[in-house]
Amino acid sequence: MMCGRFSIAVRIGNLAERFGVSEPPGIFLPRFNIAPGEEVPVITGSARMSMMRWGLIPSWTTGDKITLTPINARAEGITEKKLFRALLSKGRCIIPATGFYEWKKSGNRKSPMYFRMKSQEVFGMAGLCDSWEAPEGGIVWSFTIITTQPNSLVLPIHNRMPVLLRRRYENQWLDHASDMDEGLATMLTPYPPEEMEMYPVTKKVNTPSFKSEPTVLEEIHENSNDLVTWDTR
Repeated sequence: MMCGRFSIAVRIGNLAERFGVSEPPGIFLPRFNIAPGEEVPVITGSARMSMMRWGLIPSWTTGDKITLTPINARAEGITEKKLFRALLSKGRCIIPATGFYEWKKSGNRKSPMYFRMKSQEVFGMAGLCDSWEAPEGGIVWSFTIITTQPNSLVLPIHNRMPVLLRRRYENQWLDHASDMDEGLATMLTPYPPEEMEMYPVTKKVNTPSFKSEPTVLEEIHENSNDLVTWDTR
């Protein structure tokens, strides 16, 4: 699974300013350990920021038993997949982040690693979103994060990474009038590794409820007792 955890370690005002949108009420940041199933701020077209659930619920889902909620969508072949094809023309979105987590394997041990920009700036992950009408009424908005091949920084840790959009492509990605036939091959590619960094963090990130303490982002020594034997992902 990739990407399965990320952070938005800035205040909502900073996030709104970064993406040029109005600051919506009722959104509380920072959040240091975001897991699937949670609601997070997402940027859509028309300069809007809305709360959406991580884990895509397609609009055509019927009944009250939801069995398909992908948190990731592979960039390779995305135009051929029925689940995502229509959303490429009407449901492109950006998921703001300040970093993402992946787990380094060593024997039966998995130790969490944190990836971020060397500049520590906010970036945007490419995503697809959709709305679903729940049986009991009400509209649920949800999203999935697009992943691609890893760059040379991520490769030793995992065989996938989220698509981190270069800033020059963000407006085009959100513009549903733009033609994606040629643009996808350029935008949905690994981010330059020389602009990123990674380091080991505390095992507390393994617990999704541990999300409000900035200590989860602090670098630790890899031979620390804070590493964990953890095989439940």
